[in-house]
Amino acid sequence: MSFSFSWYRAASVATLLATGTVSAQQVPPPAAPLQPSPATAVNPAAADAASATAVPAEAVLPPVATPEPSLPTVAVPAPIAPDPAATAPGAQGPAVTVRRLPPAPVMDERLFPRYDILAPNVAFWTRVFGEWSENQSAVHSTEYPNKVFEVLDFRNEALEMSPVQLSRYRAAQESDAKARIDRLLKQVHELRNAPEQMNEQQRRVYRLYADVNGDNRFKNAIGTFRAQRGLKERTALALQTSGSYLPEMESIFGSYRLPIQLTRLPLVESSFNVDAYSKVGAAGLWQFIPSSAKIYMRLNELVDDRRDPWTSTDAAARHLRDDYAALGAWPLALTAYNHGRGGIAKGLRETGGTSLPDLIRGYDAKSFGFASRNFYAEFLAASDVERNWKQHFGEIVRREPLRFDTVETKNYVPYETLRRLCNADDDVFRRLNPAYRPEVIEGKLYVPPGHLIRVPAGHANAFNVAYSKLGSSERFDTQRSFFLLHKVGKGDSIGKIARQYGVSQAAIKSANGFKDANPKLRLGAVLKVPPREESRPGPVVVALGESKPTLTREQNDEVVAERIRDEEPKPAQKKKKAAPRLHKVRSGQTLGEIAKQYKVSVADIRAANGLNERGQIKVGQQLKIPPAG
Repeated sequence: MSFSFSWYRAASVATLLATGTVSAQQVPPPAAPLQPSPATAVNPAAADAASATAVPAEAVLPPVATPEPSLPTVAVPAPIAPDPAATAPGAQGPAVTVRRLPPAPVMDERLFPRYDILAPNVAFWTRVFGEWSENQSAVHSTEYPNKVFEVLDFRNEALEMSPVQLSRYRAAQESDAKARIDRLLKQVHELRNAPEQMNEQQRRVYRLYADVNGDNRFKNAIGTFRAQRGLKERTALALQTSGSYLPEMESIFGSYRLPIQLTRLPLVESSFNVDAYSKVGAAGLWQFIPSSAKIYMRLNELVDDRRDPWTSTDAAARHLRDDYAALGAWPLALTAYNHGRGGIAKGLRETGGTSLPDLIRGYDAKSFGFASRNFYAEFLAASDVERNWKQHFGEIVRREPLRFDTVETKNYVPYETLRRLCNADDDVFRRLNPAYRPEVIEGKLYVPPGHLIRVPAGHANAFNVAYSKLGSSERFDTQRSFFLLHKVGKGDSIGKIARQYGVSQAAIKSANGFKDANPKLRLGAVLKVPPREESRPGPVVVALGESKPTLTREQNDEVVAERIRDEEPKPAQKKKKAAPRLHKVRSGQTLGEIAKQYKVSVADIRAANGLNERGQIKVGQQLKIPPAG
C-alpha cells in the first residue's frame, strides 16, 4: 500500500493539518486583534457580558509607582547558566543550539491595559518572577499583594537538606511567619490610636498599612497573609526552553488573528515545562484540565494532547479566541482562562460591571479568589520580566526551535515501528510525539490510521520508502484487542457505560458477547470496554456559552458534559396518550378564536368533535381540544 506524507507548514491554521514546505522559522507579523463576530451565536449570559465589556479610554493607565515598606536585604541568586548538554559535542537528540534572547513582543496597552488598581499586584509578581529565588518565600497580604511582611530565605538550607527535609522546614517557617504577622496585627489594632507606644516591629506593620483607610484595617487583615515562593530560576529556565516552541506558537496564534503576546501565558501556567502536571490534574504547557481538554483536543486511552506543545497551543488559541468573543476584552478573557468563562460572565452580571477592575472591586464570590484576581497581573508581570530579561537574569540564551517533518499513518502501526522508520532514538521520538499514552508506547495498543507523526527534519522521504516496504506483521487493519475493565455499579446500563467511556453500545456488547438488544447487567460484574476511536486533532466548533472551559486549577470539580451520541438506536418509548382538554364555549366565540387560543387548527377541533365543515357551535357547549403541534 502506498504511503503519503505531508510536510510541516509553520503557518497552518490548525497545527499539523495543512501541507506545504517546511518553514518553522516563518512567523507572520502580529495580526489585527480578533473582533467578536456579530453573527456568532452566544447564550444570553455571554451576550450580556460581551456587550458590556468595552474598556473605557480612561481605564488605560500607565504603571503607578507604589511606595513599598523597607524589607530586609535579600541577596539575588546568580543567573542560571545555559544547559551544557545543549551545545555538547555529540549530544543526542534534535539539533539544539542556543541563541541570544530576542526582543519580546511589544505589549499593546490598548489590548492589554495596565489598570491603576492592578499596578501594585504587577509590581509584586514582577519580583516573584524576576527577583525572588525558588528557595525564598515572601509572606504577603492576599488583599494587597505588594504589602510584604517578610521574605524568608532558605537558600543555605537548600544546600544542606534533602528535598523532603527542606519542604517540611520551609512549611513550618512559613506557618510561623504567618502566625507572627497575625499577632502583630492584633497588637497594632489595639494600639492603633497610640502609635508612639509601638515597638519597632509594630511600627513597621503600622507603616505597612499607612495607605489603607478604616479603623479596623489591621483587625481585618488578620488571617489574610500567605507565603509566595519565588520563581526566578524557573522563569530563567522557561525563557531558555521557550525557544524550542515559540516560533510555531506565534505562528499558530497569528493564524487565528490573535495577539502574539498571548503566547507568553505558559510563563505563568507551566514555566514552559511540557511535563508540568498539577495536583488537580492540569497538564502540559497550557495546563488544561481534563474537562476542558475534551472540548478542544484528544484525550483518551491512546493520546493526551495536553502534553503535546504544538497541538495544545492550537487548542489554547481556540479557547482564548472563544473567551474573547464571549467577553469582549483581553483582561476578561485571560482571567476567564483561569476562572472560567461562565464565572466571569456571571460576575459581570451580578456587579453590573464592564471590566476587570469592576470585578476586582465588586465581585465577592468565594470562587473568585486570590488566583483569579491576580491572574491578569501575573501575565503582565511575566511579560515584563521577559521583555527586561537582562535586567533580571544577566546573559541568557534561548534554544533554537525544534525542526521536524510530519507523516501520516495509513494503517494501525506499532509505535516502535514508527520510531524505527524515522531513524530517531527513543528520546527524540518521544520529544517530537509526546502525546502518546504508555499503552501505545509499550505496544499494548497501535497508533491508528490518520495520525500525524513528527519525524526529524529531512527524514520524511526515507520514512515514506521504509513504510511502503512494511509487511503485514507490522501494519494492520484493526486495533489490538485491549480492554478497560468496568465493574458494574448500581444504576449502570450499557448506554450509561458507553457514554462514560466515549464508545458505542455496539462495541461494548460485542466485546462482552451480548446478543440481546437490552442486556441486563449484574451488579458487581466486570465488563470489558474497548478503547475509543478518535479523529486527528484540529479546530473544534463549540457554541459560545455552551461549555465552561475553565483552564483553571481552582475550578476543576466542574465537569463539562460529554458530547457523545450513542450509535445504537434507543428503543422507542410508548407515549402516554394525553387526556383531551375541554373548552366551554362562551358567548360570541368562534372556532377560529378558540383554535388560536389553544394554538391548534380549526380542522383539528372539527375532527376531534365530529363537527361538519360549517362548524356550528353553541354557547355552553363542551369542545374537546386536541394536543397542539
